Amino acid sequence: MFGTLSQIRSREQAAQLGLIQKALVEAQLARLQSQLRPHFLFNALNTVSSIMQSDVPRADRLLTRLGDLLRASLNSTESDTVTLREEIRLLRLYAEIMQERFAARVTLSWQIDDNVLDARVPAMLLQPLLENAFRHGVEQRTGTVHIRIDANRDADRLNLAINNTGSILNSNWRDGVGLANCRERLRVLYGNAASLGIQGDGSGGVTAFIVLPCAPESA
Repeated sequence: MFGTLSQIRSREQAAQLGLIQKALVEAQLARLQSQLRPHFLFNALNTVSSIMQSDVPRADRLLTRLGDLLRASLNSTESDTVTLREEIRLLRLYAEIMQERFAARVTLSWQIDDNVLDARVPAMLLQPLLENAFRHGVEQRTGTVHIRIDANRDADRLNLAINNTGSILNSNWRDGVGLANCRERLRVLYGNAASLGIQGDGSGGVTAFIVLPCAPESA
């Protein structure tokens, strides 16, 4: 009887510990998401501010699109993860705002495999990567910069990448707020099963890539 009671008590303690750990993870993710939203909003409003005095109709279009993006992003961050389809929809809204600002100075291409659109990814995971492509590529050049967004599956891995021309990765480069936030969210959700990297492509461009665990296609 003593042994049975000890086993029951041990299981109860383990279950309680599991609930505490789950609550801590959820609290940490909520904190990281709350950090990301103000940072994202601050940069988006700066984009609108930069053209408000010179082109009022254009600024008005940007504000309308920003409103659409904020409504969509608030809905997406109610959960830790969203489908890649929803993530790409948010990313396209953000890209439209930035393309409106930079006009002919940037082109975008979307290489998204339809077979991965239902995969789950952390909400607003890709926006900081695209933001960096504009900041370090487009903003630093007067010529046209090309940005390519890729998403595909390799066995049980989901590969996401954003490449931009027009910039070189400095040897002393360090993560900003957005990328540091992404790394921490990946660590909390996936441990060592996910990775985020930044690398120069050797031809005047930079690629940011994320690798996530992905359910088998037959699942």
